[in-house]
Amino acid sequence: MQRDRLPCWLCFLVVTLALAGLFLVPLAQAQGDTAIQVVTSTARAEFPARISFALEAESRAADIVAVQLLYGATRQQVLTVVDLEVAPRQRVSLQHELDTQVFYYPPGTAISYRWWIRDAAGNEVTTPLAEVRYHDERFPWLERSARNVTIYWYGGGEAFGETLLGAAVRALDRLEAVLGAGLEQPVEIYIYASNSDMRSALQANSVEWVGGEAHTELGVIIGAIEPGDRTEAGRLIPHELSHQVLAQLTANPYGGVPLWFDEGLAMYAQEQRDAGYDERLAAAARAGRLIPLEALAASFPADTDQALLSYAQSRAVVAYLIERYGVEQVRELALAFATAMPVNEALLAVLGRSVDALDAEWRATLPPADQVLVATPAPQQAPPERFAEAPPASPAGPEAGSWFTRLPPWALLAGAGVCCSAATLVVIVVVLVGLRFLGVDQGTA
Repeated sequence: MQRDRLPCWLCFLVVTLALAGLFLVPLAQAQGDTAIQVVTSTARAEFPARISFALEAESRAADIVAVQLLYGATRQQVLTVVDLEVAPRQRVSLQHELDTQVFYYPPGTAISYRWWIRDAAGNEVTTPLAEVRYHDERFPWLERSARNVTIYWYGGGEAFGETLLGAAVRALDRLEAVLGAGLEQPVEIYIYASNSDMRSALQANSVEWVGGEAHTELGVIIGAIEPGDRTEAGRLIPHELSHQVLAQLTANPYGGVPLWFDEGLAMYAQEQRDAGYDERLAAAARAGRLIPLEALAASFPADTDQALLSYAQSRAVVAYLIERYGVEQVRELALAFATAMPVNEALLAVLGRSVDALDAEWRATLPPADQVLVATPAPQQAPPERFAEAPPASPAGPEAGSWFTRLPPWALLAGAGVCCSAATLVVIVVVLVGLRFLGVDQGTA
Protein backbone atom coordinates (compact mmCIF):
# COMPACT_ATOMS: atom_id res chain seq x y z
CA MET A 1 0.00 0.00 0.00
CA GLN A 2 1.37 3.39 -0.96
CA ARG A 3 1.64 5.90 1.91
CA ASP A 4 0.89 9.61 1.58
CA ARG A 5 4.03 11.79 1.42
CA LEU A 6 4.46 15.11 3.21
CA PRO A 7 4.44 18.12 0.95
CA CYS A 8 7.91 19.38 0.08
CA TRP A 9 7.22 22.83 1.45
CA LEU A 10 6.30 21.36 4.86
CA CYS A 11 9.53 19.35 5.04
CA PHE A 12 11.52 22.46 4.19
CA LEU A 13 9.78 24.42 6.97
CA VAL A 14 10.52 21.76 9.62
CA VAL A 15 14.20 21.60 8.68
CA THR A 16 14.51 25.39 8.69
CA LEU A 17 12.96 25.73 12.14
CA ALA A 18 15.21 23.01 13.54
CA LEU A 19 18.35 24.68 12.21
CA ALA A 20 17.18 28.03 13.51
CA GLY A 21 16.73 26.54 16.97
CA LEU A 22 20.28 25.24 16.96
CA PHE A 23 21.61 28.72 16.31
CA LEU A 24 19.16 30.70 18.43
CA VAL A 25 19.83 28.86 21.72
CA PRO A 26 23.59 29.59 21.78
CA LEU A 27 22.85 33.15 20.67
CA ALA A 28 20.49 33.65 23.59
CA GLN A 29 23.08 32.21 25.95
CA ALA A 30 25.78 34.43 24.50
CA GLN A 31 23.59 37.50 24.92
CA GLY A 32 22.99 36.54 28.56
CA ASP A 33 26.71 36.04 29.14
CA THR A 34 27.74 39.29 27.51
CA ALA A 35 25.27 41.29 29.57
CA ILE A 36 27.97 41.36 32.26
CA GLN A 37 31.40 42.62 31.28
CA VAL A 38 34.60 42.36 33.36
CA VAL A 39 36.43 45.64 32.99
CA THR A 40 39.54 44.72 35.01
CA SER A 41 40.66 41.72 37.07
CA THR A 42 44.01 41.77 38.89
CA ALA A 43 45.93 39.94 41.60
CA ARG A 44 49.08 41.33 43.24
CA ALA A 45 51.34 39.28 45.53
CA GLU A 46 53.17 41.04 48.38
CA PHE A 47 55.28 38.33 50.01
CA PRO A 48 55.14 37.46 52.89
CA ALA A 49 52.11 39.50 53.92
CA ARG A 50 49.23 39.28 51.45
CA ILE A 51 47.74 38.70 48.02
CA SER A 52 45.40 41.48 46.86
CA PHE A 53 42.62 40.68 44.38
CA ALA A 54 40.66 43.42 42.58
CA LEU A 55 37.69 43.38 40.20
CA GLU A 56 35.79 45.99 38.21
CA ALA A 57 32.70 44.79 36.34
CA GLU A 58 29.47 46.17 34.89
CA SER A 59 26.11 44.86 33.70
CA ARG A 60 24.08 46.42 30.89
CA ALA A 61 20.92 44.65 32.03
CA ALA A 62 20.57 45.23 35.80
CA ASP A 63 22.39 45.92 39.03
CA ILE A 64 25.15 43.48 39.96
CA VAL A 65 24.01 41.83 43.20
CA ALA A 66 26.45 38.97 43.87
CA VAL A 67 30.19 38.44 43.38
CA GLN A 68 32.37 35.54 44.46
CA LEU A 69 36.15 35.17 44.37
CA LEU A 70 37.42 31.62 43.91
CA TYR A 71 41.13 31.03 44.59
CA GLY A 72 43.56 28.27 45.52
CA ALA A 73 46.97 26.75 44.90
CA THR A 74 47.17 25.66 41.27
CA ARG A 75 48.91 22.40 42.25
CA GLN A 76 46.05 21.35 44.53
CA GLN A 77 43.25 22.01 42.02
CA VAL A 78 40.88 23.06 44.80
CA LEU A 79 39.38 26.55 45.03
CA THR A 80 38.21 28.40 48.13
CA VAL A 81 35.06 30.51 47.69
CA VAL A 82 34.82 34.01 49.16
CA ASP A 83 31.50 35.91 49.04
CA LEU A 84 32.19 39.62 48.64
CA GLU A 85 29.87 42.31 49.97
CA VAL A 86 28.23 44.10 47.05
CA ALA A 87 26.28 47.36 47.07
CA PRO A 88 23.88 46.72 44.16
CA ARG A 89 24.70 48.89 41.16
CA GLN A 90 25.38 48.31 37.49
CA ARG A 91 29.11 49.00 37.80
CA VAL A 92 31.04 47.70 40.80
CA SER A 93 34.65 47.89 42.01
CA LEU A 94 35.61 45.28 44.61
CA GLN A 95 38.77 44.21 46.42
CA HIS A 96 39.71 41.24 48.60
CA GLU A 97 42.93 41.01 50.61
CA LEU A 98 44.15 37.53 51.52
CA ASP A 99 46.27 37.53 54.69
CA THR A 100 48.97 35.00 53.85
CA GLN A 101 50.26 34.81 57.40
CA VAL A 102 46.89 33.37 58.40
CA PHE A 103 46.22 31.51 55.15
CA TYR A 104 49.85 30.56 54.59
CA TYR A 105 51.49 29.78 51.26
CA PRO A 106 55.24 29.18 50.84
CA PRO A 107 57.25 31.27 48.36
CA GLY A 108 56.85 30.34 44.72
CA THR A 109 53.31 28.96 45.07
CA ALA A 110 51.21 29.42 41.93
CA ILE A 111 47.74 30.70 42.86
CA SER A 112 44.82 30.25 40.47
CA TYR A 113 41.75 32.48 40.75
CA ARG A 114 38.52 33.41 38.98
CA TRP A 115 35.38 35.50 39.58
CA TRP A 116 31.69 34.61 39.51
CA ILE A 117 29.28 37.53 38.96
CA ARG A 118 25.46 37.69 38.89
CA ASP A 119 23.06 40.61 38.30
CA ALA A 120 19.48 41.18 39.40
CA ALA A 121 18.15 39.99 36.04
CA GLY A 122 19.70 36.56 36.60
CA ASN A 123 22.59 37.00 34.18
CA GLU A 124 25.77 35.24 35.35
CA VAL A 125 29.36 35.12 34.22
CA THR A 126 32.35 33.10 35.40
CA THR A 127 35.74 34.37 34.32
CA PRO A 128 38.46 32.04 33.01
CA LEU A 129 41.10 30.90 35.49
CA ALA A 130 43.99 33.33 35.90
CA GLU A 131 47.22 32.79 37.84
CA VAL A 132 49.50 34.81 40.08
CA ARG A 133 52.89 33.71 41.43
CA TYR A 134 53.40 34.25 45.14
CA HIS A 135 57.10 34.95 44.68
CA ASP A 136 59.49 36.30 47.32
CA GLU A 137 60.66 39.46 45.59
CA ARG A 138 62.81 40.62 48.52
CA PHE A 139 65.90 38.80 47.24
CA PRO A 140 67.71 38.75 43.85
CA TRP A 141 67.17 35.07 43.04
CA LEU A 142 69.32 33.04 40.67
CA GLU A 143 67.90 29.91 39.08
CA ARG A 144 69.14 26.51 37.87
CA SER A 145 67.14 23.42 36.82
CA ALA A 146 67.68 19.70 36.21
CA ARG A 147 65.55 16.54 36.36
CA ASN A 148 62.31 18.26 37.36
CA VAL A 149 64.05 20.28 40.10
CA THR A 150 64.50 24.06 40.02
CA ILE A 151 66.88 25.62 42.54
CA TYR A 152 66.50 29.28 43.57
CA TRP A 153 69.29 30.95 45.55
CA TYR A 154 70.80 34.42 45.94
CA GLY A 155 74.04 34.00 47.90
CA GLY A 156 77.32 32.45 46.79
CA GLY A 157 77.15 33.10 43.06
CA GLU A 158 76.92 30.60 40.21
CA ALA A 159 79.44 28.22 41.78
CA PHE A 160 77.27 27.73 44.83
CA GLY A 161 74.28 27.14 42.58
CA GLU A 162 76.17 24.27 40.97
CA THR A 163 76.83 22.84 44.43
CA LEU A 164 73.14 22.99 45.31
CA LEU A 165 72.00 21.47 42.03
CA GLY A 166 74.63 18.73 42.27
CA ALA A 167 73.36 17.78 45.73
CA ALA A 168 69.83 17.54 44.33
CA VAL A 169 70.84 15.33 41.40
CA ARG A 170 72.84 12.95 43.60
CA ALA A 171 69.92 12.74 46.02
CA LEU A 172 67.55 11.77 43.22
CA ASP A 173 69.98 9.03 42.19
CA ARG A 174 70.09 7.59 45.72
CA LEU A 175 66.34 7.78 46.17
CA GLU A 176 65.73 6.06 42.85
CA ALA A 177 68.09 3.27 43.92
CA VAL A 178 65.98 2.67 47.04
CA LEU A 179 62.44 3.46 45.88
CA GLY A 180 62.77 2.86 42.16
CA ALA A 181 61.10 6.21 41.53
CA GLY A 182 61.94 9.85 40.91
CA LEU A 183 60.02 13.10 40.54
CA GLU A 184 56.96 12.89 38.31
CA GLN A 185 55.98 16.50 39.01
CA PRO A 186 58.28 19.54 39.21
CA VAL A 187 59.69 20.69 42.54
CA GLU A 188 61.04 24.15 43.39
CA ILE A 189 63.71 24.61 46.08
CA TYR A 190 64.24 28.04 47.69
CA ILE A 191 67.59 28.29 49.49
CA TYR A 192 67.95 31.28 51.81
CA ALA A 193 71.43 32.46 52.78
CA SER A 194 70.70 32.62 56.51
CA ASN A 195 68.34 31.14 59.03
CA SER A 196 66.83 34.55 59.79
CA ASP A 197 66.08 35.10 56.09
CA MET A 198 64.44 31.70 55.89
CA ARG A 199 62.39 32.19 59.04
CA SER A 200 60.95 35.37 57.57
CA ALA A 201 59.48 33.19 54.82
CA LEU A 202 57.93 30.61 57.17
CA GLN A 203 54.53 30.70 58.75
CA ALA A 204 54.36 32.63 62.00
CA ASN A 205 55.09 30.61 65.16
CA SER A 206 57.09 27.92 63.35
CA VAL A 207 59.31 25.87 65.67
CA GLU A 208 62.72 27.37 66.35
CA TRP A 209 64.87 24.38 65.43
CA VAL A 210 63.46 23.76 61.94
CA GLY A 211 66.14 23.96 59.23
CA GLY A 212 63.91 23.38 56.23
CA GLU A 213 60.39 22.55 55.11
CA ALA A 214 58.99 20.39 52.32
CA HIS A 215 55.49 21.36 51.23
CA THR A 216 54.79 18.17 49.34
CA GLU A 217 51.25 19.15 48.35
CA LEU A 218 52.63 22.23 46.57
CA GLY A 219 55.98 20.93 45.31
CA VAL A 220 57.94 23.58 47.24
CA ILE A 221 60.99 23.23 49.49
CA ILE A 222 62.36 25.98 51.75
CA GLY A 223 65.78 25.77 53.39
CA ALA A 224 68.61 27.83 54.88
CA ILE A 225 72.19 27.12 53.73
CA GLU A 226 75.03 29.58 54.14
CA PRO A 227 76.85 30.26 50.85
CA GLY A 228 79.63 27.74 50.30
CA ASP A 229 78.41 25.25 52.93
CA ARG A 230 78.65 22.01 50.95
CA THR A 231 78.08 19.88 54.04
CA GLU A 232 74.70 21.42 54.79
CA ALA A 233 73.77 21.25 51.11
CA GLY A 234 74.44 17.51 51.19
CA ARG A 235 72.28 17.16 54.28
CA LEU A 236 69.27 19.44 53.76
CA ILE A 237 68.55 19.08 50.04
CA PRO A 238 68.47 15.25 49.97
CA HIS A 239 66.37 15.20 53.14
CA GLU A 240 63.67 17.49 51.77
CA LEU A 241 63.74 15.95 48.28
CA SER A 242 63.10 12.55 49.84
CA HIS A 243 59.81 13.84 51.23
CA GLN A 244 58.82 15.04 47.76
CA VAL A 245 59.72 11.79 45.96
CA LEU A 246 57.98 9.60 48.54
CA ALA A 247 54.88 11.83 48.56
CA GLN A 248 54.56 11.63 44.78
CA LEU A 249 55.13 7.85 44.80
CA THR A 250 52.54 7.17 47.52
CA ALA A 251 49.99 9.89 46.66
CA ASN A 252 46.43 8.87 47.50
CA PRO A 253 43.43 10.65 49.05
CA TYR A 254 43.73 8.83 52.37
CA GLY A 255 47.39 9.08 53.36
CA GLY A 256 48.95 6.08 55.04
CA VAL A 257 52.74 6.61 55.12
CA PRO A 258 53.88 6.44 58.76
CA LEU A 259 55.93 9.41 59.84
CA TRP A 260 58.80 7.23 61.04
CA PHE A 261 59.16 5.79 57.53
CA ASP A 262 58.94 9.21 55.84
CA GLU A 263 61.44 10.93 58.13
CA GLY A 264 63.66 7.87 58.43
CA LEU A 265 64.02 7.59 54.66
CA ALA A 266 64.74 11.33 54.41
CA MET A 267 67.56 11.05 56.94
CA TYR A 268 68.88 7.91 55.26
CA ALA A 269 69.08 9.81 51.95
CA GLN A 270 71.32 12.51 53.42
CA GLU A 271 74.97 12.67 52.40
CA GLN A 272 75.81 13.98 55.85
CA ARG A 273 74.37 12.45 58.99
CA ASP A 274 73.16 14.73 61.75
CA ALA A 275 75.78 15.15 64.45
CA GLY A 276 75.05 13.51 67.79
CA TYR A 277 72.07 11.45 66.67
CA ASP A 278 73.82 8.08 67.00
CA GLU A 279 75.01 8.96 70.50
CA ARG A 280 71.53 10.16 71.45
CA LEU A 281 70.03 6.89 70.22
CA ALA A 282 72.54 4.72 72.07
CA ALA A 283 72.06 6.67 75.30
CA ALA A 284 68.28 6.29 75.09
CA ALA A 285 68.64 2.55 74.48
CA ARG A 286 70.91 2.10 77.51
CA ALA A 287 68.56 4.17 79.66
CA GLY A 288 65.48 2.28 78.45
CA ARG A 289 63.90 5.49 77.08
CA LEU A 290 63.27 4.48 73.45
CA ILE A 291 59.91 5.54 72.04
CA PRO A 292 57.60 2.75 70.79
CA LEU A 293 57.64 2.65 66.99
CA GLU A 294 53.86 2.61 66.85
CA ALA A 295 53.81 5.96 68.68
CA LEU A 296 55.87 7.55 65.87
CA ALA A 297 53.42 6.77 63.08
CA ALA A 298 51.33 9.95 63.13
CA SER A 299 53.43 12.66 64.81
CA PHE A 300 56.60 13.33 66.76
CA PRO A 301 56.65 14.74 70.32
CA ALA A 302 56.68 18.52 70.73
CA ASP A 303 59.51 18.34 73.26
CA THR A 304 62.79 19.10 71.47
CA ASP A 305 64.80 16.25 73.03
CA GLN A 306 62.06 13.74 72.33
CA ALA A 307 61.64 15.04 68.78
CA LEU A 308 65.36 14.62 68.06
CA LEU A 309 65.25 11.11 69.49
CA SER A 310 62.27 10.38 67.21
CA TYR A 311 64.32 11.39 64.16
CA ALA A 312 67.26 9.28 65.31
CA GLN A 313 65.05 6.23 65.87
CA SER A 314 63.31 6.67 62.51
CA ARG A 315 66.57 6.73 60.59
CA ALA A 316 67.86 3.68 62.41
CA VAL A 317 64.68 1.70 61.70
CA VAL A 318 64.72 2.52 57.96
CA ALA A 319 68.43 1.70 57.74
CA TYR A 320 67.69 -1.62 59.45
CA LEU A 321 64.88 -2.34 56.95
CA ILE A 322 67.16 -1.69 53.98
CA GLU A 323 70.09 -3.68 55.37
CA ARG A 324 68.01 -6.58 56.75
CA TYR A 325 65.29 -6.95 54.11
CA GLY A 326 66.74 -5.17 51.04
CA VAL A 327 65.54 -2.35 48.80
CA GLU A 328 63.01 -4.55 46.97
CA GLN A 329 61.08 -5.11 50.18
CA VAL A 330 61.29 -1.43 51.04
CA ARG A 331 59.86 -0.57 47.61
CA GLU A 332 57.01 -3.01 48.13
CA LEU A 333 56.36 -1.47 51.51
CA ALA A 334 56.16 2.03 49.99
CA LEU A 335 53.75 0.77 47.32
CA ALA A 336 51.61 -0.80 50.03
CA PHE A 337 51.46 2.57 51.77
CA ALA A 338 50.39 4.08 48.42
CA THR A 339 47.21 1.99 48.60
CA ALA A 340 46.45 3.51 52.04
CA MET A 341 46.93 0.10 53.64
CA PRO A 342 47.18 0.43 57.43
CA VAL A 343 50.75 0.33 58.68
CA ASN A 344 50.46 -2.91 60.61
CA GLU A 345 48.77 -4.67 57.69
CA ALA A 346 51.39 -3.38 55.24
CA LEU A 347 54.26 -4.66 57.40
CA LEU A 348 52.60 -8.04 57.82
CA ALA A 349 51.89 -8.32 54.09
CA VAL A 350 55.40 -7.34 52.95
CA LEU A 351 57.71 -8.38 55.79
CA GLY A 352 55.60 -10.82 57.76
CA ARG A 353 56.19 -8.67 60.84
CA SER A 354 53.84 -6.56 62.91
CA VAL A 355 54.85 -3.07 64.04
CA ASP A 356 55.67 -4.35 67.52
CA ALA A 357 57.63 -7.33 66.17
CA LEU A 358 59.68 -5.09 63.87
CA ASP A 359 60.29 -2.72 66.77
CA ALA A 360 61.54 -5.53 69.01
CA GLU A 361 63.65 -7.00 66.19
CA TRP A 362 65.34 -3.67 65.55
CA ARG A 363 65.89 -2.91 69.24
CA ALA A 364 67.79 -6.16 69.59
CA THR A 365 70.57 -4.58 67.48
CA LEU A 366 71.05 -1.73 69.98
CA PRO A 367 73.05 -1.64 73.21
CA PRO A 368 71.06 -3.39 75.96
CA ALA A 369 69.44 -1.32 78.64
CA ASP A 370 71.57 -0.89 81.75
CA GLN A 371 70.52 -3.23 84.58
CA VAL A 372 70.09 -1.15 87.71
CA LEU A 373 70.35 -3.59 90.66
CA VAL A 374 68.68 -2.42 93.86
CA ALA A 375 70.19 -4.07 96.97
CA THR A 376 67.56 -6.12 98.81
CA PRO A 377 68.03 -5.97 102.63
CA ALA A 378 69.04 -9.41 104.01
CA PRO A 379 67.27 -10.80 107.14
CA GLN A 380 68.97 -9.42 110.25
CA GLN A 381 70.36 -11.96 112.76
CA ALA A 382 69.18 -11.48 116.27
CA PRO A 383 71.89 -11.27 118.99
CA PRO A 384 72.48 -14.57 120.81
CA GLU A 385 71.50 -13.12 124.16
CA ARG A 386 67.95 -12.58 122.85
CA PHE A 387 67.35 -16.32 122.99
CA ALA A 388 69.14 -16.99 126.36
CA GLU A 389 67.03 -18.16 129.32
CA ALA A 390 66.21 -15.51 131.86
CA PRO A 391 68.10 -16.02 135.20
CA PRO A 392 65.96 -17.13 138.16
CA ALA A 393 64.72 -14.40 140.43
CA SER A 394 66.88 -14.03 143.54
CA PRO A 395 65.06 -14.46 146.90
CA ALA A 396 64.25 -11.28 148.78
CA GLY A 397 66.86 -10.29 151.35
CA PRO A 398 66.27 -8.80 154.74
CA GLU A 399 66.02 -5.40 153.20
CA ALA A 400 63.26 -6.47 150.95
CA GLY A 401 59.75 -5.40 151.90
CA SER A 402 58.65 -2.74 154.36
CA TRP A 403 59.04 -2.50 158.17
CA PHE A 404 55.29 -2.07 158.32
CA THR A 405 54.76 -5.59 157.08
CA ARG A 406 57.02 -7.00 159.82
CA LEU A 407 54.87 -5.67 162.80
CA PRO A 408 52.83 -8.18 164.85
CA PRO A 409 49.00 -8.05 164.57
CA TRP A 410 48.38 -6.74 168.16
CA ALA A 411 50.67 -3.77 167.46
CA LEU A 412 48.76 -2.99 164.32
CA LEU A 413 45.41 -3.01 166.22
CA ALA A 414 46.74 -0.81 169.03
CA GLY A 415 48.10 1.69 166.56
CA ALA A 416 44.76 1.81 164.74
CA GLY A 417 42.90 2.51 168.02
CA VAL A 418 45.23 5.35 168.96
CA CYS A 419 44.79 6.92 165.53
CA CYS A 420 40.97 6.76 165.78
CA SER A 421 40.92 8.34 169.29
CA ALA A 422 43.18 11.16 168.17
CA ALA A 423 41.01 11.83 165.18
CA THR A 424 37.85 11.94 167.36
CA LEU A 425 39.47 14.41 169.75
CA VAL A 426 40.48 16.67 166.89
CA VAL A 427 36.93 16.72 165.57
CA ILE A 428 35.48 17.65 169.01
CA VAL A 429 37.96 20.49 169.43
CA VAL A 430 37.14 21.87 165.99
CA VAL A 431 33.39 21.80 166.70
CA LEU A 432 33.74 23.60 170.06
CA VAL A 433 35.95 26.29 168.60
CA GLY A 434 33.44 26.84 165.84
CA LEU A 435 30.52 27.21 168.24
CA ARG A 436 32.52 29.62 170.34
CA PHE A 437 33.27 31.69 167.37
CA LEU A 438 29.62 31.82 166.42
CA GLY A 439 28.54 32.78 169.99
CA VAL A 440 26.21 29.87 170.41
CA ASP A 441 27.29 29.25 174.06
CA GLN A 442 26.63 32.93 175.23
CA GLY A 443 23.42 33.81 176.98
CA THR A 444 20.86 36.22 175.56
CA ALA A 445 20.13 39.62 177.18
